[in-house]
Amino acid sequence: MTTRKLMMAVGALAGLGFAMPAHAWVQFCNGTSATIWTAYSWRQTSCATGWAKRGWWSLTPGQCKIVYGPAITNRYSYYFAEGGGRTWSGPYYTCTPYAAFNLCDHQCFSPSRNLGYRQLDTGSYTNYTLTLRP
Repeated sequence: MTTRKLMMAVGALAGLGFAMPAHAWVQFCNGTSATIWTAYSWRQTSCATGWAKRGWWSLTPGQCKIVYGPAITNRYSYYFAEGGGRTWSGPYYTCTPYAAFNLCDHQCFSPSRNLGYRQLDTGSYTNYTLTLRP
């Protein structure tokens, strides 16, 4: 199908009242005066445990980054962040590599540490921004 025909088909569907999928995301913003590093864990049915994790995003003061881009399918996810002498942690522990990672939750590589993640409740939102503050 040519690009022109594809655009015409999309326009026709929109004209009939069919909604096109919206881009959804979770983003972290740095509301501190120091660089912080973040990690994120979300529901992922293709993983043996049902959960995936990814990190490390570096956020300079005032910077925001999308850490999860598909539609939010579970209102609960988990995050960990640290920097500038501050830690945002919680009671949900998982093996977290020191270097950048993109893993299923049951996977762990050396060197790593066992970090406690905080629960993030996104409610029924399709887009969610978490600003980490001192």
